[in-house]
Amino acid sequence: MDFFRFLFSKGFLKHLLGMVLIVTLLVWIVLFALRIYTQHGTYYIVPDYTGKTISEISGTESSRFEFVIIDSVFDLSRTKGTVLHQDPYPDSKVKENRKIYLTIVSTVPEKTSMPDLKFLTFRQAINTLESSGLKIGKILYIPAFDDDAVQQQRFEGKVIAAGTRLDKGSKIDLTVGMGAKGQADIAEPAVVQDSM
Repeated sequence: MDFFRFLFSKGFLKHLLGMVLIVTLLVWIVLFALRIYTQHGTYYIVPDYTGKTISEISGTESSRFEFVIIDSVFDLSRTKGTVLHQDPYPDSKVKENRKIYLTIVSTVPEKTSMPDLKFLTFRQAINTLESSGLKIGKILYIPAFDDDAVQQQRFEGKVIAAGTRLDKGSKIDLTVGMGAKGQADIAEPAVVQDSM
């Protein structure tokens, strides 16, 4: 009985009301401060940085973002140092000082090992070169015992050994045998054909 009388006494109700008001005021102050701190309702549209270099995008217009390069990919078809992908995507709504994660085109080409093409057929040699990230350069046909087989592989005019490290996209010249028909059909030692 005394407990229920205490709950409904003026002193208890006055203190309870005071605590509710103080807690409500504190919650309102915290929410108001968070709204100001997080800039609630204030956002910026992320521009499309694809194809631009870091120096181009770090101007005053982009000072409200922080740029982080997370990866670089070598791509011969793109300009070195330009942006390939970005996260968040263009036209996204973000807060000021948001990190924009970028994947750029590497300025240093990836390396690959020169495969051993000797005695492979011309078609096999092309497939092997392409799978290694290398390109076919000039093709030199010579009279040789085995028809349509690679006799030598050259880089910048010099014979190159299998396993040599090269930049991806390098052009490899091939010397290809013409078989018995080459011996009979041509008096010159070689016929050069540019694959490009």
